[in-house]
Amino acid sequence: MKSVSLVCASLALAWSSFSHGAEIDKANIQRLGPVAINTSQPLSAGDHADSVRLNLVQSLTQTNSGITLFGQDFDWDSATKKVDGDTGWLAYKLQLSTERYTQGTLTITGLEQPQVYVNGQLVKAANKVELDLRTGDYQIMVLADGRAEDGEVSLDWQGKSEVDAPSFAATGKKRVSYEQLFDSKIISSLSLSPNGKYLLQTTTEYLPGNDGKPTKVTELVDASSKSVQYRWQANLPASAAWSNDGKQLSYIADGKLELLKIKDRNIKVLAEGVDSVSGLTWYGDNLLFSWQKPFKADDKATNKRFKALEDRWSYWRNNSQIYLLDVASGFMRQLTHGQLSSNLVDSDVERGKLLLTRYPVDYKQPAHTLTQLFELDVTSLEETQIGQFRTLNDAIYTEDGMYMMAGPDFMDGLGVQDKSVVVNNYDGQLYWRNDKGEVKALSKTFDPAIGSAQKLSNDDLVLRVTEGDRAQLYLFDISRGNFKKINTGLDMVNRFSVAANQSKSVIAYAGNSATVPQKAYVMKSGKKKVLFDSQASSYANTRLGNIQDFDVTNKDGVNIDGRVYLPVDFDANKKYPALVYYYGGTSPVSRNFTGRWPFNLWAAQGYVVYVLQPTGATGYGQKFSGRHVNAWGEYTADDIIESTQKFLDAHSFVDPKRVGNMGASYGGFMTMYLATKTDIFAASMSHAGISNLSSYWGHGWWGYAYSGVATKGSFPWNNRDMYVEHSPLYHADKINTPMLLLHGNADTNVPVGESHYMYTALKMLDKPVELIEFNGQDHHINGREARFDWWDATLAWFDMHLKDEPQWWNKLYPQDAE
Repeated sequence: MKSVSLVCASLALAWSSFSHGAEIDKANIQRLGPVAINTSQPLSAGDHADSVRLNLVQSLTQTNSGITLFGQDFDWDSATKKVDGDTGWLAYKLQLSTERYTQGTLTITGLEQPQVYVNGQLVKAANKVELDLRTGDYQIMVLADGRAEDGEVSLDWQGKSEVDAPSFAATGKKRVSYEQLFDSKIISSLSLSPNGKYLLQTTTEYLPGNDGKPTKVTELVDASSKSVQYRWQANLPASAAWSNDGKQLSYIADGKLELLKIKDRNIKVLAEGVDSVSGLTWYGDNLLFSWQKPFKADDKATNKRFKALEDRWSYWRNNSQIYLLDVASGFMRQLTHGQLSSNLVDSDVERGKLLLTRYPVDYKQPAHTLTQLFELDVTSLEETQIGQFRTLNDAIYTEDGMYMMAGPDFMDGLGVQDKSVVVNNYDGQLYWRNDKGEVKALSKTFDPAIGSAQKLSNDDLVLRVTEGDRAQLYLFDISRGNFKKINTGLDMVNRFSVAANQSKSVIAYAGNSATVPQKAYVMKSGKKKVLFDSQASSYANTRLGNIQDFDVTNKDGVNIDGRVYLPVDFDANKKYPALVYYYGGTSPVSRNFTGRWPFNLWAAQGYVVYVLQPTGATGYGQKFSGRHVNAWGEYTADDIIESTQKFLDAHSFVDPKRVGNMGASYGGFMTMYLATKTDIFAASMSHAGISNLSSYWGHGWWGYAYSGVATKGSFPWNNRDMYVEHSPLYHADKINTPMLLLHGNADTNVPVGESHYMYTALKMLDKPVELIEFNGQDHHINGREARFDWWDATLAWFDMHLKDEPQWWNKLYPQDAE
């Protein structure tokens, strides 16, 4: 056992080191206090003591200089200096750094009612506190009512074993943490007024003491001065819509439809009892909206007869119809009705028309769904069907026609570049239809995949597209028929809004880059003004590893995009374990800074991280994305194996015997599939993966519809080889790699049985496998506590197999636990 002691006799500290037998610099420990401000009770007493101390710790954590309390200044100072005063509360802080999962006990003597906080979070109020610490950098703070009578203060660390030897030397900037990546404030929505003068934005963050629940605030902001004009902190506005002149804002709050007049901030209630209203849209001086009637089953019903495959979707029997609200009187006029829901796509008040979609049950052709597009005359309520389409995603009115967004197969393959390629209809394309019904493809030679679009007053479009592993903005100039990239300065634009009544683009947008956290801007005439900078507010004292591009040319001569995240404090002379990540489905692994798959966090945990984009993903052109269709891993596995081998050959600092791989959903399927093809990986993790293509096709939430694209024209009865030979379950006997299967047991997209099938097979074959279900979690693990547990399980698994460090995994899942 090794230990370190902080011993103060009259606050003079003597240390015993345990890390390398060297004395720890006393200057690394700081003290604030004693603070002798009279209170009726000590910090630890009182009905609200926990909140009082938490508030204080948050203030102390955020400052390196000191704090001002009721006009008195109290500074952080070296704990080696003599204490001024005998009474008052005290705070101690020091940095603790670990290079592996570390366990130990912090023992405190000589302080009254000590509380121990790690990175501002309370661990325990006690004289002995057990700490379990992931790899990372921590601020330890001890807050106490005062000194004990004998005047001697000591803090003693006792590691659980020889390996539990943290460092107490200050490192300056810290490695990125779970809490930063999940809790930090971000802009979660934004909407720019049509005149470009105002911005409605919502921020989301997770604050200490809020039981893992998000704190959301919506603000009305002057886009030029960034000054806040109005703020909602409760009953946040939903489905907000700007009037065409930008002078009024309508929204739903607390079951009411309200109207805010921007000039005087006056709020008027237009309607009550509208809990199921959404999709507010101005139609001249009045409001369109969708009003849903939720389906309610008979309370006495003991069974459910399915009406269609869509009945697996929990919302399918709900019925939504379109209404028009007369703002002056509050009268609501119903515009549509019927057994099928009507969905508002766009409106044109000058024409007096609406664009609507409906989705009848129709499985005749892939993707086995059908979209009907209608035009509704608002005055007469007469409907004209424009057409029925298999791949239509959206439509937007123009002055003399409409834009349409759909897959390449739209209108009998109008958007297909190469007729010899079986296209991937998730590869979004842009079309234009004139008032005569003639349609032309606008993006056939444009490789990025079209996503969402917003129109300017001159009918130009601002488009968000998938371009390789980036999400970018482009301007489509309708008069010239060309696409022009907008220089946003970000890898990933995740949300954007345009000033709709301007002919030249005024855009508000928010996004991030691979190693840069979220930023938000307003751009006018190509000039950007910063609205928000998460790096400055939440990551100013954080150090990240570097990132390098690493592309591979596969055996077919196709470029495979890749990037490599290097560990913090990288040393090219060392040998590192590596993690390989991919998706393999229809979209690339984006360059987002954080999210469910935090590559920067993995690098901070001491891994080299290789992310690659195998063929089949959109954003690289139709030929590239078409390799996803009727393949189910065939080309993707070859790309991953070949690229990983070239990655290992090119990076001598990676230990080829300590490489792990992981993926989720389709990527989880790929992880299992790869394990049947190669032993190049030392450990694998599959989250919510598909092990049996037939069962997913028949039972998965999107199974039959997704297969209508991914397995176009192929079914278990006409292409048995596809559904059997490409299913990892039927080749489980070939798997030798230790496999971790993670799954939410409330997963509706990929039912949890998909992991159970593989677990059963590998157990019967006596192969190394673990299955962990996350209670109540769906396809994505989104809750804060569950997300952290999920990250823990993943990293502990790889630490055990790639670093030969089983302690974390054994702590999480002890062998003798029930």
